[in-house]
Amino acid sequence: MCIFCTTCKETPGSAGASDVYRFSRADFIRGAWAPLHYDLEFDFPTANTAVKVTSRQTYMNVQSEPCSTLVLNAHNLKDLSVSVLTQKPSALGPPPVGKDAKVPDFVAHVKELDASSLAAVPFDYNEDKRMLTISFNEPVKPGDEIVIKTVSTCHPDDKELEGIYFDFTPPGKPQTMISQCQQYGFQRIVPCVDTMNAKTFFTTRITASSEYSNIVSNGDLLGDAYMPASDGRVTATYYNHNVNMAPYLFFIGVGTYDTHVAEVEYPNGQTFAVEILALPGVIDKPEDATSALQSLVDSIIWTQISTGPEKYEHEAERAKIYDLIAERDSLKRSSSDPTKLASIRAELKDLVSVWKDTGYTYTFKTYREIGMQNSNYGGMENLNNTTILSSRLTPSRWLVDGGHVYMEGVKVHEFYHNINGSQTTGETPFEIWLNEAVTVHIQRQREDAIFGHDYMRLGQVAYAQAPGTGPLALDKAPSSMAVEPAGFNTTQELVSAMTYSKAPEFIRMVQAILGKEKFVQALFNYHSKFAFSNATSGQWVDCMCDFSPPDVDLKLMAKGWLQRTSFPTLVVESEEVANSNLTVSLKQVGFAERAKEEERYPWMIPVEWSAVKDGKSVKSGLYILKEETGSIAIENMSADSFDFVSVACDWSFYGDVKNHAMTDAKKLCQAKTDPDTVNRFLAFQNILDNEKCKIVEALRTGVTDGLVSVSSDFVDLYGAILEDSNLSISTKGRFLSISSSCPSRPELSHFYHYLDSAKRAILQAVYARYGDKLTALFAELQADSKLENRTLKQATFAAIKAGLASAPVLGGGEAPANGKDSAAALLYPLLDADNMSDRAFALKNTVELGGAKGAAAHANAKKVWTEHTIGCEQYIQCIASVDSEAAPGLIRELLEEPFFNMALAGHARTVARAWCANQKRALLTKEGLQLTKELFIKVGKVNQMSAYGFLGTFSQVMKFDKGVRDVLCATVREMKDDLDPKEQESLFNQFSRLVKTFD
Repeated sequence: MCIFCTTCKETPGSAGASDVYRFSRADFIRGAWAPLHYDLEFDFPTANTAVKVTSRQTYMNVQSEPCSTLVLNAHNLKDLSVSVLTQKPSALGPPPVGKDAKVPDFVAHVKELDASSLAAVPFDYNEDKRMLTISFNEPVKPGDEIVIKTVSTCHPDDKELEGIYFDFTPPGKPQTMISQCQQYGFQRIVPCVDTMNAKTFFTTRITASSEYSNIVSNGDLLGDAYMPASDGRVTATYYNHNVNMAPYLFFIGVGTYDTHVAEVEYPNGQTFAVEILALPGVIDKPEDATSALQSLVDSIIWTQISTGPEKYEHEAERAKIYDLIAERDSLKRSSSDPTKLASIRAELKDLVSVWKDTGYTYTFKTYREIGMQNSNYGGMENLNNTTILSSRLTPSRWLVDGGHVYMEGVKVHEFYHNINGSQTTGETPFEIWLNEAVTVHIQRQREDAIFGHDYMRLGQVAYAQAPGTGPLALDKAPSSMAVEPAGFNTTQELVSAMTYSKAPEFIRMVQAILGKEKFVQALFNYHSKFAFSNATSGQWVDCMCDFSPPDVDLKLMAKGWLQRTSFPTLVVESEEVANSNLTVSLKQVGFAERAKEEERYPWMIPVEWSAVKDGKSVKSGLYILKEETGSIAIENMSADSFDFVSVACDWSFYGDVKNHAMTDAKKLCQAKTDPDTVNRFLAFQNILDNEKCKIVEALRTGVTDGLVSVSSDFVDLYGAILEDSNLSISTKGRFLSISSSCPSRPELSHFYHYLDSAKRAILQAVYARYGDKLTALFAELQADSKLENRTLKQATFAAIKAGLASAPVLGGGEAPANGKDSAAALLYPLLDADNMSDRAFALKNTVELGGAKGAAAHANAKKVWTEHTIGCEQYIQCIASVDSEAAPGLIRELLEEPFFNMALAGHARTVARAWCANQKRALLTKEGLQLTKELFIKVGKVNQMSAYGFLGTFSQVMKFDKGVRDVLCATVREMKDDLDPKEQESLFNQFSRLVKTFD
């Protein structure tokens, strides 16, 4: 699963009192019964959409005492009957564990089941508790096996996106139905032991209309085609007999798709098929499907050759393998030279033979990516059947640049889950972070290889540090939860920014302490030791401990980072040179004020550092701060041998840095010359934040008559970044994208209106100095638009817009005559651009600038974009993000449009997130606050997960002055009271915790 994967980056939940949690760790003790095999038969009738499911489930009593009852999870199942096989089949034996475990013959097992007779047994179905209790006539002895048969019916719809539900269906075709079993969807399909540690093997038969183009489930299809059924339907049988699977990974889908196929050929010659199942009509051009397939194939090959225990070995062989694969695949497509093709294949086998252990190698016949229109998640691994939002499945004319980065990332993310999450699975939902964080860590490596490390890392850091809504801010919010929380109400609460940002940063910190070479070996050992089984967080840490330095207590480190909220602030207190040695004194703060005494201990912080002179690192290293204070000792250093010390390079730990030893002159030097791009960026941002702070204070006190101005040093710095040939154009775009936030000054982060004005004032000063240059650069970038330069193009226009379309924030005066028209005119060519990023950027800004042409562009986009399913989501995103006085009215109109469907998570989630991000209007205007309240109820009562973002919107309520604070607190209480404590349990409990912090 992905949140990056989920497209949701808010953090619900809290590590508070146990009375607001439905589940704690105590609820996930392993049960008396281990599932050994599920034989499932699905009947999709043509006359209606009720799905009949017949199961034959084989269990072993794994406790030390005889047991006469079996308790299964069952949620909203109808027409239930239960029986038991009266003739015991041959024993399957204990669940196989480990790479070398022998797997039973499940084909023979099913044949024995077919020949067995049945007897009904009493059962009790408690629908409120979602429990089915089966009673046996005689107790089952320890180690003995039993087979039960259940028959039940589930009733899919388009509202409940768990279990089997409806998805996009072309006109005239039978209803497409797909499943989502993360986390408890399988019990909505069939009675089962629905826990992460109930891993088992599956035989699945599906009988459905022959009009469906695709009928799929986990495992390998029996035969090469679906088999005719007696009533004109067809039957597909899938064997998942080699990889035992947690029930949340189960997938079934019947639908109509456009299927695109390619082949993966590993260097050793092993092959399998990859398929993309796209919603009909979504892919405009065949080359988009070809490009998506190639991206998928490349990620699969990369996973085998560029991950694993030998990742940092065989560099020459690896480079040669990639070159030969490209040549081999070209020859395969052309069929032009069979002799050369055979020679290349032989050479590839020789090259890969130097590996003792490669990265993960896929073992099934087919791997699929299945496009879906509606889901709580952006992507979901389902063991060889990954579901991905259709809007992120392939390149398209509707995909913005961020969506393209997502598309590449989700492909490798979901595929890597085959080993991390499927083959080796977390023990309980409290280990969801483990399944995800390690996978994100690998995903980031792949994204670095495609888009560049600096560009991707700056995006991760900027996101993490976003005031109010970023992971750091949310980690300190009243509604925050630990990576491993005390409890939860729904597992959706565990799919959060802590899972997808803080937890991967923890993995990265562990890697820094072990060293990259030892980390990949430790990870390999983990995946080997717990192959085809489950692991706890502690067991993962134990595997890391085997390779950690002897003076580092990784278990204590893990406890500090994973089981409590918040993060450390690293204070650089001084830099002193004496006797040719440089001492950098450090102190961490943030732990002493913890509410719980048992949490008042230091974090363990890996601090990467670099002494910099004339733009080059002259000395560097890693220091691990284990106590409250410590010092970095750098030998053979004089005062003139370095310009500054760069601390926490590449954001080496999850937290922030306050450098009291850094003078203004050194900070400016760092912003211009630090070879560590992240710290250079943060130095630039710190200087920028100081400018914003100065302007905010002036605006708060009414000083706008020119006594306060943007410093020439900052404007010079902006120009230096703009002209720096050492920075890639995409990285420049990250630097110069000036936002309405102030990450390094959290005490100002709630002054949303003032910060927005400060941003405008700074951009106006930039335009006043560089207006002609920026206009020329914008024209140049517009003429050669590509993913790498569009962020810089947008940053350039932001300065032009501020200079032309707004009255001066500082010094008084009017906006330039016809300035809005002049700015809008620059955008008009982009409205017809060949890429969605340009079109969406142009439309949003054109609507904000107003005017007749803007209104016409808006009307045209509404007509054209909303005719396409992905274009419709982009239109919703664009209009919901408009930042003007018209914004509340635009959103109200949007909700009433015939194309807007609140039941589609992509529609509801998009409008909710976009509006929540506009905090100055969503919270601090009367009309906006009323809309926030209404929108929350409309979204939350249809899909709680889509409404989680509203929690972050109110994360800074207690910072406001009393008058504003009282209004906002009252609104939160009203929002909570409008929820049903049972129907919207997760949201209700989370808002209840938030309300408690108001007292």
